[in-house]
Amino acid sequence: MRNFIKKMWSDVVLGVLFVVSGFVKAVDPVGLSYKIEEYLGMFQLSSWSMFSMSFSVLLCAAEMTLGLLLLLRLWRRVTAVTVALFILGFTILTYLIYTDPYGGINECGCFGEALHLSNGATFAKNILLLVVAGLHLWNVFRQAKNSFNYRQIGLTVGVLVVAFFVPLYAYFYLPPFDFLPYNVGTRMGTENAINLYNSDFNDVTENVFADGKPTYMIGIKEEGSRETGSKIAPLYGAYQNGAINLFVVASRSGITIPGYDDVPVYFMDNVALKSILRTSAGVVAFTADRRIAGKWNLLYTPYRFEQGYGEELSGERWKRGAFFGVLLVMVVLLFYGRKKMEE
Repeated sequence: MRNFIKKMWSDVVLGVLFVVSGFVKAVDPVGLSYKIEEYLGMFQLSSWSMFSMSFSVLLCAAEMTLGLLLLLRLWRRVTAVTVALFILGFTILTYLIYTDPYGGINECGCFGEALHLSNGATFAKNILLLVVAGLHLWNVFRQAKNSFNYRQIGLTVGVLVVAFFVPLYAYFYLPPFDFLPYNVGTRMGTENAINLYNSDFNDVTENVFADGKPTYMIGIKEEGSRETGSKIAPLYGAYQNGAINLFVVASRSGITIPGYDDVPVYFMDNVALKSILRTSAGVVAFTADRRIAGKWNLLYTPYRFEQGYGEELSGERWKRGAFFGVLLVMVVLLFYGRKKMEE
């Protein structure tokens, strides 16, 4: 046991940290893309903002990949060097943020919305991690070089599949859970209240939720298309029949969904809209008691909104369970493969 701790403590510490850091960001890659846009703006690179989503997915996948490679002890020398350079790069970045006289970025986003650290605390954390990464690098290179095993390639492919599965799933089908106060299953209250305004800037929130029906909010941040409109046709039919409340929330005036001109359009603070719905076009379902029953990305969701209005919560929980079940199976298979490789 003592020999295990002596040889592997740095692998475990850095591996767990990288997996956790990558995962909490990967379940909300759109949120991370907003933070990346702030970084690009700080360095006068706003023209690169169109790639912020791609950078987000790659960063999440890179952190999870490095963490899993550390825990599985694969490609140890290459991984050790990459981890050290990775931490060095972010140490320099957090130093620039910490010493920025304009204070353009208040929080680094290292752990997504799960944990917020001050810029000073983040820089101190990275200094400590840099020391650990240096010790890990020295420890790896002084040990005997691992012999190549063809199973390493298969395990590495498996690691990449896991690393990209999480952020891509969250991008296409929205976060399976989030750390903001608008998670599926959450009841709207004073701490996470939403405020809706009409074109005259009057607050109409209470009127929208007043009659005790299931309510569906269509959030759009850019001009709607015929394709997105076809996804909500069943909702529109239920709205015309009086079974549900239906309204559109736009981030600015002039945004509409073709063919649904009689659906009321309201406005909401853009930051709040981004927090509630991590997609450019999506739907949020509320139960009659104002609990969030589900969220869907209109661009990619297979959900048809044809029955069970306001009762989708149980189905969303099953979907969340399936996500974690699949992820757990993939990780177990990776560690099982690593064990077989040692035999």
